Amino acid sequence: MPTSRILLVALLLALLPRTQVKAQPFPEAFDHLKKLEQKQRARVTVLLTDLSTQTPIISYRTEDPFCPASLMKIPTTGAFLALRGRDYRFQTPVGIRGVLIGDTLEGQLVIGASGDPSLASHYIDDRLRFIREIAELLHRWGIHRITGGVVLDGRGFPTPTYGEYWPDEDLNEYYGAPASGFNIADNYADVYLRSTGDSLRAETSIASLSLPTAVEVGTGRGMRLDLGISAGGDSLLLSGIARSGMHAHHRRMPLVDPPRFLTSWLREGLKQWGIEVVSTPSPLQVNAQIGISRLGVYSSLKADTLIRITNYRSSNIFAEAFAYHLNDSTQRRASLPVSVRNYWRQRLQLSASQFTPYDGSGLSPHGRITAQALSMMLRALWEDETLHAPFLASLPEVGVSGTVRKIQIHPDVRAYMKSGSIRGVRGYAGYIQWGEKWYSLVFMANNLRNSAEAKQSFGRFVSELFVTPPPPTKHKKKANRHAKTSSRKSKRSKRSK
Repeated sequence: MPTSRILLVALLLALLPRTQVKAQPFPEAFDHLKKLEQKQRARVTVLLTDLSTQTPIISYRTEDPFCPASLMKIPTTGAFLALRGRDYRFQTPVGIRGVLIGDTLEGQLVIGASGDPSLASHYIDDRLRFIREIAELLHRWGIHRITGGVVLDGRGFPTPTYGEYWPDEDLNEYYGAPASGFNIADNYADVYLRSTGDSLRAETSIASLSLPTAVEVGTGRGMRLDLGISAGGDSLLLSGIARSGMHAHHRRMPLVDPPRFLTSWLREGLKQWGIEVVSTPSPLQVNAQIGISRLGVYSSLKADTLIRITNYRSSNIFAEAFAYHLNDSTQRRASLPVSVRNYWRQRLQLSASQFTPYDGSGLSPHGRITAQALSMMLRALWEDETLHAPFLASLPEVGVSGTVRKIQIHPDVRAYMKSGSIRGVRGYAGYIQWGEKWYSLVFMANNLRNSAEAKQSFGRFVSELFVTPPPPTKHKKKANRHAKTSSRKSKRSKRSK
């Protein structure tokens, strides 16, 4: 290049603001992800976009569909924010039906379905608020005994169904519980099984409340346990096979039928408030009518708080409940997130090849989305004044919080990312701040043999996006050679001993 052109380029660069020069990423950082793809024979996609100009900085395989794992929670939570609003609260109606004689209700306590995923959730500080508020309502009426038990009014909310596209091995895990019109304690129970002499004892806790549990467990190879309700409905029932020689075992067990467990939990909790509720073996009545009076309405925390829990904790049941709630009563009979799918396809004019979800949480390995489509969603959420703040606040900060707290990146780079991981899949998507500029970033890797290596490669990639690592000096190289030589001498010395 002629000397005059070199001087001209140098002059122009000198005149540019320093922040503008610093804010340009180094595409060489992508080499970490390309090496990951080559080493593991995996498929990788990445799209880094300047949000102020909508200019793609790094773009690779952006139109190929990928399995997103829990990155599917981005379209789910984004659609719920857009369609329900950040201030939305799930409303669970509480009423009674029957005749009140003294302090006894000759009738039933009736709870209406709302689909609230946060009832007694482990992610909520006050897990027993639902019980306490119902007890206070009953005390105002002077009710201390209910003869007809608890009835659940499930109108508009069909019986719970599992994700029909989920892997079979996940259906017995606590994170694979079904969503329902009635959810309780993230739809799992903590079961503690202990052997005492020749017998086995079980302690079952739902949202920190111990429930009476009958045990019908034999011994053998492995652990195959099921948690249900006893025939009379007065206790839980743990059945199956426990490993021979086992002394203690703790397991989080999914609630196959959340409504029935809700009534058992509610009945036990009200007992502690001095209210006796006679058990009922079949509490769910799709066409139940609240008779004497609606006592009140239990309100959840605001949607922006619940969505923050979903993305920070990567809660499957919260995401599934959002998708289930957005569907109408006919769409809820299947497990597909129809409303979430339709919302984004219509808003962004996406095709089936760009976005095809099979659930709301990403537990299904069959869901597909392109990096381009997910980037468009991030852009839409960023540019919408009503969605920008609550959605950004729902993403954990890399290296600081949530599911991305253990990823180490350069201290000058701030990243807010949702993570996604199932077998053979690792992904991250969200926003990056460098100086005064913001970028959206989508990264997905499929067909991985080692997901941990993908996590490390992503951390190095983000760290070097804007900050070039210094080359090793000659002094450092000599020091490294000296260290290696000393190490070899030490090993020879140890072998000689």
